[in-house]
Amino acid sequence: MKVLIVDDEPLILNGLVKIVREAAPTGTEVRWAGNVPEALAVMREFMPDVTVTDLNMPEKNGFDLIEEARECGLCDRFTVLTGYDNFEYARKALRFGVVDYLLKPIDKDEIRELLARIDEELPSESDSQYARHVKRILNYMEAHYMQELSLDRVADLMDLHPNYISSLFKKETGDTFVNYLNALRIREAQKLLRTHHHLPVNVIGQRVGFENKHYFTKVFKKYTSITPGAYREDDKTYSSEEGKGKC
Repeated sequence: MKVLIVDDEPLILNGLVKIVREAAPTGTEVRWAGNVPEALAVMREFMPDVTVTDLNMPEKNGFDLIEEARECGLCDRFTVLTGYDNFEYARKALRFGVVDYLLKPIDKDEIRELLARIDEELPSESDSQYARHVKRILNYMEAHYMQELSLDRVADLMDLHPNYISSLFKKETGDTFVNYLNALRIREAQKLLRTHHHLPVNVIGQRVGFENKHYFTKVFKKYTSITPGAYREDDKTYSSEEGKGKC
C-alpha cells in the first residue's frame, strides 16, 4: 500500500510520518509533502492508494487538494486531519467523500484500524479473480470508449467497488482510470483524423467519447501537445511530401 501524508507544519508532519509508519500494514510505502502543490507533484510520480491530509493549510487547503487530485485522477481515497472539532468541516468532508475525518492529535490505534481496512480493499495479484477482473475491464473500455464512461459506471457494470477498480488500474497499467481512458480515446481520435479528413473535428471528438468540442481539444492537446486541427494539417503535409517521392 502507498500512503501520502500532507501537512504544512514540519514538526507535525514528521510526527505523522512516524506514527503512520509504525501503524501501517507491513510493506506500506510512505511519502510526505508540506503543501498542496508539492503534494500534487508527489502524487503524479507516487500514485498513492490513500492520502492523509491536513485541512488547514495556507493558499490551498486540504479540500483544494482533494478536488484537484481527483480531477487529475491522481488519488481517490482521502483521510482528512484537523485540529478543530468543527461540524461544518466534518459535513464538508463527508460531501467530498473522504474515507475518514480525524482530529489531531492523531490516535495510533485509530489510524492502524483505518489503514488496515483500506489495505483489505486493495486488489492483490494473489486474488484468483484479479486477472479476470483486469481483462474484463480493459476489454470493456476498448469496446465502449466512445460511450459515456466513468469509474462509477464501470464499477456498477462489473459489480465491483470503484476503489477496487482504481487500485487495480494502478497496479496493472501504472496509470489511473481517467488517464488510461483519455489516452485510449486520443489514440482513436488520431486514427480518425488521419483517415477521415472529411469529418469535422467536433464530430471526431464525439465519435471517441467527447461531447464537448472545447474539452476534446483541451484533452487532445494535453496528450499530444498539439490541437486536433493542427495534427490533421501536419498529417496532410507529411502525406503529401511522402507521396512526392513515390512512382
